[in-house]
Amino acid sequence: MQIFINGKPFEAEAGQTILEAAREHGFHIPTLCFLKECQNTGKCGICRVEVEGNENLVGACGTAVEEGMKIRTNSRRVQEAVKAKMEELLTDHNFSCGTCMRKRDCEFLKLVKLVHARIPDEAARILKERINGEFAEKRDERSVSIVRDESKCIRCGRCVSACHTKSGTDIMQPNGEEGHEIMAPLELKCFDQTGCLLCGQCVAACPVGALSEKSSLIQVRKALADPAKHVVVGMAPSVRTALGEAFGYPYGTDVTGKVYAALRRMNFKKVYDVNFAADMTIMEEGTELITRIQAGGPFPMFTSCCPGWIRLVENYYPELMPNVSSAKSPQQMFGAMTKSYYADTNHIDPESVFTVTVMPCTAKKFEAARREMTDRRGIRDVDAVLDTRELASLVLDAGICFSQLPDEEADPDMGYYTGAAVIFGATGGVMEAALRTAKDLMEQVSLETVDYQDVRGLDGVKEAVVKIAGSEYRIAVIHGAANLFHFMESGKLKDKDYHFIEVMACPGGCVNGGGQPHVSAADRETHNFCKERADVLYRQDSRLTYRKSHKNPYILNMYQEYLGDVGGEKAHSLLHVRYEK
Repeated sequence: MQIFINGKPFEAEAGQTILEAAREHGFHIPTLCFLKECQNTGKCGICRVEVEGNENLVGACGTAVEEGMKIRTNSRRVQEAVKAKMEELLTDHNFSCGTCMRKRDCEFLKLVKLVHARIPDEAARILKERINGEFAEKRDERSVSIVRDESKCIRCGRCVSACHTKSGTDIMQPNGEEGHEIMAPLELKCFDQTGCLLCGQCVAACPVGALSEKSSLIQVRKALADPAKHVVVGMAPSVRTALGEAFGYPYGTDVTGKVYAALRRMNFKKVYDVNFAADMTIMEEGTELITRIQAGGPFPMFTSCCPGWIRLVENYYPELMPNVSSAKSPQQMFGAMTKSYYADTNHIDPESVFTVTVMPCTAKKFEAARREMTDRRGIRDVDAVLDTRELASLVLDAGICFSQLPDEEADPDMGYYTGAAVIFGATGGVMEAALRTAKDLMEQVSLETVDYQDVRGLDGVKEAVVKIAGSEYRIAVIHGAANLFHFMESGKLKDKDYHFIEVMACPGGCVNGGGQPHVSAADRETHNFCKERADVLYRQDSRLTYRKSHKNPYILNMYQEYLGDVGGEKAHSLLHVRYEK
């Protein structure tokens, strides 16, 4: 059909909204609540446009185009209405932008500047009083992972839609009366005390600072300044795919070497890589899979790397806990080895070792704090978890010019990794890494073909049958907790004999974790950022000398000199866990 936008004719498709048609033809209509991937529309009242024949302005995100429709997106009436709505939102917003962690990428602040919104001096004075008074009481920091600040909420509903669409738990809900809702878990409970997965997809969807990670920056800075602390750090696979975005790099930029360089300039004693522990995870988890195959079960075996998935099992499918691999996640294995192998071989008191991990995930903060993640001496595996956004803040606050850093290498030993480890950050990566090792070990050959395309990609549920040592094994890869719920409701788990299933709570896997740099609603429409980030990992994998975890020479040396047998008594005591009810 033909429509007219600002006096010019354009083609539009039946069923399109005004917003979709306008953006398709390059017209900018501001929005705050609109999140296409979650079908969140009609909450903020910002995307107003004029349609000839309509007395009132209409919402572009919820109005379908019609043949011959004449639309004005930039009339004075539209501009005044948008500005008035923005000023209305401002009068109830905690605008302490200078100290807000979202000051560099706040979608609300950018729109305030764009439409030149402001509030009267008297209203601003009252707001300042509220910032020092009642606003301080609206900050909920009870969770280990997620902070909720009601004073910054603009009630756009994006967090609620993201929770429903991506996690499937519907933990985030509007609480209270219409127009005065509080976006929070029902009855305003602490996130940790609900069925929340702590995946942080609500945080990723929030356009302002109403939801954020529970920061560990003060704790890390204090440790770095303490001469009695021996501070070591390791970053997760997917951090290197996204950190550059915080410094202006395009999606899909590999900044691995610059991350090492930045960490080294912040005086960490050792700059390692959690990829090393991912290789270790495959050694233990792959051996566990082989053992189950030889013993005839129990099947299916589920991966155990994702703490959001672990919370999902505990809260919704506790009967499946015996099927979850007992191998700790790479983060926790890394921590356990810094307090044992690293400390012992370097003659350092393990209690003085302070282990920091950099993760793409808010749930990792909860995982590190679990009581199961301490050794017999009461020493925690991991002392502090920074997400990717926090690392960016640490670099900026240290005055480091990230783009000018040289590419450096991680420290050896626990900084060396294979291609199998680096793909852990993408959905299907853990499965592929495990298959590479299991197939080699069971068939007692070093196979040249190591790419398992069937488990790659962004389909919510991927299934395949793999042949190992003459037998066929059914596998599945599921990402996005909502897809796991659909999978369970479908009855497939009972109808098919699966042997191995990988689950990641976040859509796309860790590359799209709730602790990664924020991606605006507009960029989510125009960039396949999950794929672009994942491609970084697959490119690294294809270039590395070793692409199978059991070929990592530093891993083999560690088992030979320190751990003993893979899956043996010492390895089990350090690298495996059974979760308490």
